Amino acid sequence: MRLSVLASSSSGNASVVSVGCTHVLVDAGISARRICSCLEQCDLTLNDISGVLITHEHMDHVRGLRTMAKKFEGNLRIYCSRYLRGDISEQAPTASLSYIEPGSVFSIGELNITPFAVNHDACDPMGFVFEGGDVRLGYITDTGSTTNRMIFALRELNALFVESNYDETMLAESGRPSCLIDRIRGSFGHLSNTQAGELVQAVAHENLRHIFLAHMSPECNTPNKASTSMQDVIDSLPGNCRPKLHLTHRNAMLSWVEL
Repeated sequence: MRLSVLASSSSGNASVVSVGCTHVLVDAGISARRICSCLEQCDLTLNDISGVLITHEHMDHVRGLRTMAKKFEGNLRIYCSRYLRGDISEQAPTASLSYIEPGSVFSIGELNITPFAVNHDACDPMGFVFEGGDVRLGYITDTGSTTNRMIFALRELNALFVESNYDETMLAESGRPSCLIDRIRGSFGHLSNTQAGELVQAVAHENLRHIFLAHMSPECNTPNKASTSMQDVIDSLPGNCRPKLHLTHRNAMLSWVEL
């Protein structure tokens, strides 16, 4: 299994998960033109994409859908919650929609995918566990808190993609309205660097090899703060669990990482 992160931040999110000839796009929160450009750098085109998985309907996760759907002329296969039908059909009216349920495994080519519910102020938001080629990848972004059910879904991972959205002090001193600060750090907002570390501690085991820090706020976080916070967690893990840490970016893609 391979992962390429085309973009990840509060302004746009998109990744590609691949096993063999199966290539799945997770979210399309950047322009279709930029998605196509990034796919070219991965030696792929839109025609190689087996399906598009949507975590939720916020614009930083669906921005490029409408144009992509037009390019595919009705042949774009989108997987999303049935409760997103109206939102997604407006963004991609010519696409073919497949509805998925938390906890119900489905397959796209060589990938088995298990959606799970996350806590975010959106309509039925989801994370995913991808299985293929003897690798398990957990993919969780835009959640304000974790639950025992989420931790159970993320057991026995080889790689974890997790949001590390904000530094607590930077958010408090950001000058943003108090209502926005409360929303971000609330149970249905986003994970802080500290909360991301707590999730890693909850799911870590000796076969966890990669951690990807994602969805970092450019105003309320820095790559150094996020990576330092997570590295401290990694260094404290018991036994031989020392996963490699990867940072994602809003303006530069992280090309193929073998998982």
